[in-house]
Amino acid sequence: MKKGFILCILSLLFLSGCVQTLVLDEIQLIHSIGYDYYDEDRIEATVSVPVYTVENVIESEVITAVAQTSRDARLELNAQASRPLHSGKINSILFNEELAEKTGIIPILDTFSRDATIGMRNYVILTSGSTKELLSNSYPLEMEVATYIEQLIEQNMERQNIPKSNFHLFMKYYYEEGRDPFIPYIKQDAQHVQVDGVALFKGDRYVHRLDLSDAFVMKILLEPFAHGTYEIALKEKDEFAVLRNIDSQTKFTIEKGTNKPAIDLLIKFKGKVNEYSGERIDPKKLEEIKQTLTKKLEADANRLIALFQEKEIDPIGIGSRVKAKNYHFDLKEWVDFYPNATINVKAQVEITETGVRE
Repeated sequence: MKKGFILCILSLLFLSGCVQTLVLDEIQLIHSIGYDYYDEDRIEATVSVPVYTVENVIESEVITAVAQTSRDARLELNAQASRPLHSGKINSILFNEELAEKTGIIPILDTFSRDATIGMRNYVILTSGSTKELLSNSYPLEMEVATYIEQLIEQNMERQNIPKSNFHLFMKYYYEEGRDPFIPYIKQDAQHVQVDGVALFKGDRYVHRLDLSDAFVMKILLEPFAHGTYEIALKEKDEFAVLRNIDSQTKFTIEKGTNKPAIDLLIKFKGKVNEYSGERIDPKKLEEIKQTLTKKLEADANRLIALFQEKEIDPIGIGSRVKAKNYHFDLKEWVDFYPNATINVKAQVEITETGVRE
C-alpha cells in the first residue's frame, strides 16, 4: 500500500514535467482575430492583442497580414510580433461579410478546431465592413476592443434578442444533418459597435441577415428564454406597444416515422407591456394588444419559416427534429420535401402585467 502511494507521487512529478509552461511576459495573447476578403486567392488577418500601459490601463494593439490560408497568415503575423502570439485567450473570431459570402468560413474555423489551446465557447461573429478597421478603432465605452466586443455579444445573447451561438455551436450545427448555423451580425460607426441582427448560413456561406425584430422571433423558435423586446403597431394611427418577454418557448409537434411529416409549432409567449404610446391601458385595450401580438407572432414566424424554406436553410433545426422522430430518416428525401413543406405556427399569448400606468 505504502509502496503504491510512493509510486503514484513519483508518477505525478514526472507527468508535471510534460506540461508546457508559458510565461506571460514571454508571449502575446491574442484576444480577438478578424478575417477579411482580400482577393480571389488571399485573406487578410488582423489580431488584437492587449497592451498594458505604465498607468496599468489596457489598450489594444493590432497586427495585420495577408496570406493564402489562415496558417500562412499566422506565420506572417508572428513575423511582425515582438513575442510569440498565443491563441489561448481568443474570445472572438470575426469574419467580414464579403469573405463569408464568397469563400465560406469553415476552412478557417477548421484550423481553429484543431488547435487544443483554443476554447470552443468563444464567439464567431460576422461584420458588415472590415474587421481590420473594426479592431483598429478606439471606442469610448471600453479601452480594449476585444473585451468590448465580447461583452457586447454576451449581453445581447443573455438579455436581448440574439439567439445563443458560439464556436462550438457553429461547428455542431454545420455538421448536423437537418440544420444550418448562424452567428451574430455586427456593424460599426465612428463611435461604437452595435449588434445589427443575426447572420444566417447555408453550410458555411453567409446568405441572409435577420434584423433585431426577426432575431427575437427566431430566438423564440429556437430556445426557451426570458428577455428581449418586441414591438407591435395597434389600430390607431401612430399607436404602438412594446412587449417585454418574461417567459417564452416553442413546442414542436412532428409526425413520426416519415420523411414528409405534418409539422406544427406552438409558440407560448408570456410577457408584459413595457411601453405604450397611448394615454392608458384599459381591459379592452389590453385585449387588443393581446390579439394583435398573437397575430403578429404567428405572421412573423410563418414569414421567417417561409424565408428559410426559400433560401433552403434550416437554422431552427426542423430537419434535425424530423430525423429524431424517424428511425429511417433519409436526408435527400427530407431536403427535397423541406422547401414546400407545410409548417403550421400558432401562438398562445399571456400578458401578466402592463408595466405602465392603467
